[in-house]
Amino acid sequence: MKVQTPFEWNQRSRLLEQRERSRRLRGDLRTAATTRSEYEPHDVVDDEAAIQADVLDAKLEAIEIALERIESGNYGSCTSCNAEIGEQRLEALPTATTCRSCAASDVA
Repeated sequence: MKVQTPFEWNQRSRLLEQRERSRRLRGDLRTAATTRSEYEPHDVVDDEAAIQADVLDAKLEAIEIALERIESGNYGSCTSCNAEIGEQRLEALPTATTCRSCAASDVA
């Protein structure tokens, strides 16, 4: 395990907090989407809660990947070109795995 920089330590703390909040919210959404009795009508709200829970699952996966990258010493390196991602981008998007240049070319 690589010694973490103060920036990585801060990002790790932020990611752990985001993970905990997301897990709680995901649980609440899953519960809301599945707690109707057989006599209550299916509702669009149930579908929306299930969709939001799926989005949170994807966010949680990205958080886990970022935490693993911090632990392995790869956090902040672009997975496409190996360039430095940059602290400003990681501050804005702590789960970023690509630099701005590679992210822009992926969108184009």
